[in-house]
This record gives sequence, C-alpha cells and structure tokens, in this order.
Amino acid sequence: MLRCYLDPYQPKPEPALSFGNARSSAVRWAQSIRWLDILAGRVARRNGYVGRLKAAVYADVVGYSRLFHLDDAGTVARLRSMRRLIEPAIRCLHGDLVQTAGDSLLITFDSIMEAVKCAVTIQYEVAKENDGWPDDRGMWLRVGVDVGDVITDGRDFHGDGVIIAVRLQAVCPPGGVCISRAVHDHGADRLGLPFEALGALTLKNIAHPVEAFVLRSPHDERTGTLRLVG
Repeated sequence: MLRCYLDPYQPKPEPALSFGNARSSAVRWAQSIRWLDILAGRVARRNGYVGRLKAAVYADVVGYSRLFHLDDAGTVARLRSMRRLIEPAIRCLHGDLVQTAGDSLLITFDSIMEAVKCAVTIQYEVAKENDGWPDDRGMWLRVGVDVGDVITDGRDFHGDGVIIAVRLQAVCPPGGVCISRAVHDHGADRLGLPFEALGALTLKNIAHPVEAFVLRSPHDERTGTLRLVG
C-alpha cells in the first residue's frame, strides 16, 4: 500500500487518435455547419431575405430636376403619364414593377430576353411621346439591365443584379439601353438588335470591371423597327 504513494507520478499516455475518431469529428463538424446553414436559411426566408435569380431593369429620367424647376406640376403629370404609357409593355412581357422612387423605376423579370425587350419597347414608346415636345423639354430615360440575385427586404430590393443595373443606367446615353455582358450573352444577342460594345467599365462601388453594351435610342433612326411589343 505504501509503495503506491512513494512511486513518482507517471501520467497515463493519451490514447492515439484513430482515423475513425478523426472522421467522426469531421462528420460532426460538417453536420453542425449544415445545421447552421439550414437555420440561417430559415431565418432569411422568414424575413424575406432570400435571393432569386432575376433580370433587373432600372430606368431613370434624364435631367428631372431641371424639368421640375421649369414646370413642377406639369413634370409630375408627365411622369405619371409616362408610367401609364409603359405599363402595358411591362405586363405583356411578364415583368414586375417592384419599386418606384420619384423619377426612377425598378422592374424585375424571370426572363432575360423579356427584360431586354421591355427596356427597348419602353424607350421606343418614350421616344414617340417626346416627338410632340421641344428638344429642351423632352422627358428621356436612361435604362440599365443586368441579371443576378435580387434580394427582397420588404419594399427594398438589393443584390448585384440591381446594383449593376443602376450603375449601367448612370453611364447610358439618354434614350439608350445599357446591358451587361451576362445579359448580352444569355439572350440579348439573339434579338438581332444593334448593340455597341463599350468594353470593360469601372462602375461606382463595383469591385470588378463590368463589360457592357449599349443600344442607342431607336428614336435616332425614326424607323420604329426596334419596337418589339404590340
């Protein structure tokens, strides 16, 4: 009995980790990550933060502040009339007018080709409407189109598709339609429209250059050949 107290303490060696134990740990770790992903997905769906692949069309009135300064009530009435003018094209091509903010519109589509058709038709209808106005009173639009995840948060819409569409709109010529490479290569190139390559553009707050193409205003040719609806 005394010997067990006199012998120096010798800790027992730790058991070697077997391959089976390592695999079990890895499996448990993977399962925990999977359940975290599932939980995060449920929370996101419950709060409406789930991205869906959509084509986003963003349109903005050129020089709206100047027009408003010239005739505030008349400009607001014309903007309202413009929205009524383009709504049939949006419905016909299965688009959703998801957001209006003063002088801008955000429209989403499940189909890339229908998004581009709608953008072109909108510009065609607006060009016809401007025929009756002096050049300095024309209400023109710039339009950008991209495709990507669109995340809904109540009445707000987020995601790369929306952000890039907004940035392309900003560099678009009045009366034109500016599309990304992704939109061009996944449908727009099959519409037979004369898109002009702009190359890789550095867009505000976009980490990587975005290749873009622009369709000039169909109003320039006065032919009506670019109308795709009706």
